[in-house]
Amino acid sequence: MPIMTRMRDNMPTILIGLVVVFLITIVFEWGMNYSGRGGGSHDAVGVIEGKKITYVEFSELVKRMAENQKKESGADPSDESMRQIREQVWNSLVSQILFEKVSQKAGIAVSNQEIVDWVRGENPPEFLIQQFRDSTGQFNRAAYESAVNDPRNKDIWIQVETALRQQRLNEKLQSMVLASVQISPGEVQERFADMSVKVKAEYAFFDPNKFVDEKTITVSDNDLRKYYDDNQEEFKAKATRKLKYVLFYDQATAKDTQDVRTDMMQALSQAKAGLDFTDVQKKFSESSVDPVTVKHGSMNPEREKALFAATIGDFVGPILDKDGYHLSKILEEKKSDQTSIRARHILLNIPAGGREEEVIAKAKEIMARAKKGEDFASLAKQFSQEPGAAVSGGDIGWFGKGRMVKPFEDAAMKGKPGEIIGPVKTQFGIHVIKVEGRDSRELKVADIHISIKASSQTKDAASQNAQDFVYIAKSGQFEKEAESLKLEIHETPEFQKGGFIPGLGFNESVSKFAFKNELNTISDAYPVTGGYAVIKVSEVKKEGVRPYDEVKENLKPRVLRKLKLAVLKELVAKQRAAMSDNASLLGVRGTDGKIEADTTGEFAANGGIPMIGRDNAFIGASLALPVGKVSQPIEGLRGCYLIKVIGRTPFDSAAFTVQRPLLTQQMLQEKKQRMMMEWMEKLKEKADIVDNREMFFR
Repeated sequence: MPIMTRMRDNMPTILIGLVVVFLITIVFEWGMNYSGRGGGSHDAVGVIEGKKITYVEFSELVKRMAENQKKESGADPSDESMRQIREQVWNSLVSQILFEKVSQKAGIAVSNQEIVDWVRGENPPEFLIQQFRDSTGQFNRAAYESAVNDPRNKDIWIQVETALRQQRLNEKLQSMVLASVQISPGEVQERFADMSVKVKAEYAFFDPNKFVDEKTITVSDNDLRKYYDDNQEEFKAKATRKLKYVLFYDQATAKDTQDVRTDMMQALSQAKAGLDFTDVQKKFSESSVDPVTVKHGSMNPEREKALFAATIGDFVGPILDKDGYHLSKILEEKKSDQTSIRARHILLNIPAGGREEEVIAKAKEIMARAKKGEDFASLAKQFSQEPGAAVSGGDIGWFGKGRMVKPFEDAAMKGKPGEIIGPVKTQFGIHVIKVEGRDSRELKVADIHISIKASSQTKDAASQNAQDFVYIAKSGQFEKEAESLKLEIHETPEFQKGGFIPGLGFNESVSKFAFKNELNTISDAYPVTGGYAVIKVSEVKKEGVRPYDEVKENLKPRVLRKLKLAVLKELVAKQRAAMSDNASLLGVRGTDGKIEADTTGEFAANGGIPMIGRDNAFIGASLALPVGKVSQPIEGLRGCYLIKVIGRTPFDSAAFTVQRPLLTQQMLQEKKQRMMMEWMEKLKEKADIVDNREMFFR
């Protein structure tokens, strides 16, 4: 029974590996109030198309996903990861419930016989096959059949059946939605040509800024208005918002740090009292209790120095590192196959146009002073031109092979502790090096690690402060009250619904608030990365064509460029009229120094053009032109071109025949994914969804 036991223990992980909604289905089938019966609305995290999602249900789903993430990473999810997990669970719930509603309306169902045939058929579900692979990777059909037929596995197979039923239901629905999606032979051929047909061309480029003096161009109000009227698509804009907000941070306080240190001192006390260190680890440590190998250069200098100064059996710490406090026990010391060096250095830059000999002479002078006994760190603070040397005294800590540029590494590795080496030249300048230590030891260490996080009291205080500010801001003036409390007021640029909010990141709750409310509306306290935000809608722009008066100032550069290009095209047309159809464009630059002429390397339609970049007009003309014939003026992104194709690879029919099936499948999958996403977004827009998560989660 070990396989089935493992399946039972890992069922949430298995199901998430399929689709997150399978986990949701299983949890609900374990007896949760999925139907919405019972309980009042006060405990609803949300209501999706009339189906209530209670706090208990939602929290259980989040808990299971968090446990799976911890299994994979070995650490508890951070606050930000928990927010992301809650978002993922919510989105999966929305998708699953909407799928079910559409399936019921469409009369889509999955029979019991379908599931039986699938499980007992020649090709069982892949996630089941994975559980019954032997040591060689082969599917053990006999073990699988035995597990299916064993009555002791009834409960786990009920769970599997529920997941499979949901998977098959989703597959049928997607098949219905995507039934009309097709890829035509022409689309496949065009994609293959874009990838495989290579073009090489000569070109002459005419820059409007060089050929047309804008002082000779007059832009009238009529020109501006005509451009606006003729190019309405350019001025269509989606609805946008701006927000003002203040932040209340829930970052760890000095007390939170001290509390962690107190816990660490308690762990140290228990270890010194003789309690098995592994038991102490299990009680206190947030990270894995497995021993780790420690080498020089892998941690902060204080902790590194303490560890390598200790002997086997010693306890080291608690010491604060970048990721929190550590308390370690030295288990073993052995010789490494690599030597590490600790060094300081003084860097002298070689000025542009300066004389290297003078810099080397200065380095030798500094070396002589160091060898006579002057403190090297003080000399580094005085002379080194490396950023930060005034503080570090040139200390670069421990390093092994491959960590420094080779000339520096080679010189330092040959040195003995206390030896002054140099001058050494690298691409950064001239170095004087002092070797301060050599060590080839590595330690095996058992470690207790506790990160420093904001306590619940700290988070509660930040939340309460934010709520207090909401109260006074709504009864007074947002800006005035913020200034009186010396709170910094931030303001976002314009952003669109559902997108990234500068300063606040992707936050669906904040986005919904912004687009649901009117100008100057003040929000409740919203959880954001690092704390809580209180928000005011500071600008509202609705979807539509932006008014002429609003865009008028931005029109002039566009109209001016259009008029300059019109003049330029006439000049280029005259230049073209004076040429033969098969003239070399490289010779054109000799007629006028302002003309840029060159040859492109090979390029394909789906890539950029060497020397030019991505210019669709240039690419389109190059694909259509006969080989060897000079084009008429082509208006590109930067100006006008004359183009002459000097080579084009033929369409490879044999290669196309080989690649067509795979390319068709790839394009079909892309199209289906795109259509499914669009269909789902439209489904969500029309759905009746009430999201109350901000009432329950910070």
